[in-house]
Amino acid sequence: MFIKILDSHSITKKTMKEHYKIGIALGGGAARGYAHIGVLKAVDELKIPIDFISGTSIGSFIGALYSSGKLNQFEEEIKSKNSFIRDVLFKLDPIYPKLAVMNGNEVIKAFKKLTNITTFEELDIPLTTVTTDIINNQKIECSSGDLINAIKASIAIPGVLKPIYVDDKLCVDGGLIDPVPLESIIKMGATRTIAVNLYGLESSDKTDEKYNIIDIVDRSAKIVLNNVTHLSFKQNEPDLLIEPPIDQFKGWDFHKANELIEIGYKKGKKSLIESNLFT
Repeated sequence: MFIKILDSHSITKKTMKEHYKIGIALGGGAARGYAHIGVLKAVDELKIPIDFISGTSIGSFIGALYSSGKLNQFEEEIKSKNSFIRDVLFKLDPIYPKLAVMNGNEVIKAFKKLTNITTFEELDIPLTTVTTDIINNQKIECSSGDLINAIKASIAIPGVLKPIYVDDKLCVDGGLIDPVPLESIIKMGATRTIAVNLYGLESSDKTDEKYNIIDIVDRSAKIVLNNVTHLSFKQNEPDLLIEPPIDQFKGWDFHKANELIEIGYKKGKKSLIESNLFT
């Protein structure tokens, strides 16, 4: 966990809260992104004012809901979903597999069901979403204009969800190029930063003899993305890094929202309090 120690002799906690601009970067992780909800619940409970949000993949979706003030409603809705077949498989929107096997419209339907917001400018908290220009290998940041298209581009898992054009660039999941977009909130103006990485490798509850081919592929992807994330932090370290212990969850575990939210909440609250930087 990255924690920068502040000079307590030169500045009081009250002054810190008045002058710091706090940003939170929400990483990708598919269903594991539900842990973000728990972290943000802890942020609200501790009355930590968030000035800027950035999100990659599911982090962009959760960040948009939080910025629009609708995250609590979304939480109540997903807590009732506990069947993989009913609540995951039956919600898929398959398409002819030219560029991907699914459209991704169900995610957007869930967002539109909760809010009429369609542009970044309508959000209560400034948000930047991250996507990947797959042709030119470039990071694309969206912070104005069409919010819905930006979310669709940020969550477009390669081969799974259809790529989306952003400013005439063919874009896929932002996690390919920036799994936890810390740099984005710094550029937005954050002077105190929180990064939430969902690819931490803590709490694997399987021994090697219980692994199967799906476990190997899933964990391999986590290792790559976790390493990319920590390499990116060598340029800019977050003031606080939160890594919920959710290694045992898969990217398609959307029916396990209650567990993921609770783990995110407990880890988020513990990390925020122990850092003594924001409370």
